[in-house]
Amino acid sequence: MMTNKLFTNAVAIVVTALCFFSCAEKTSTETTNSDSASGFQVAIDHYAINVTDLDQSVAFYQEVFGLKEIKDGTEQPHIRWFGLGLSQELHIIQVDSLDKKIPKGVHIALAVGDFDRFRESIEKRNLNYYDWPGSANQISTRPDKVRQLYFQDPDGYWVEVNDGKQFN
Repeated sequence: MMTNKLFTNAVAIVVTALCFFSCAEKTSTETTNSDSASGFQVAIDHYAINVTDLDQSVAFYQEVFGLKEIKDGTEQPHIRWFGLGLSQELHIIQVDSLDKKIPKGVHIALAVGDFDRFRESIEKRNLNYYDWPGSANQISTRPDKVRQLYFQDPDGYWVEVNDGKQFN
């Protein structure tokens, strides 16, 4: 049963990441996709992750990214919501246990306005990061010149940080 849940969660994360990249070059006024075959407008609403220590994960995302907490529409004590910009949110949900090992290909990608300053800030925190092949404390540069680094949050979720076109 856990394997099916893990697979479902992994698929959901991959779909979310793919949707993120498909919207990455759009401006704040172009956040929906109305060109789909179905004719429905589609936009990313939120990303949700399960964690084993809510306070630790909240502190991590607030300290590393400076995310601001927003009103949690569920009003459940084990769930916290954070704004990601463009009306997108990160939902952090505490669970009793996690039975997973998430590969780097399943990740959330966040663009930052000052990649070099962000990199320096995580180095000051002694947070190890990796390039795509897996070399420690190295960055990757894609053919389109976007720089990337990857690291894991306290529950093992991979986070990509890049200097994508959102802020250029």
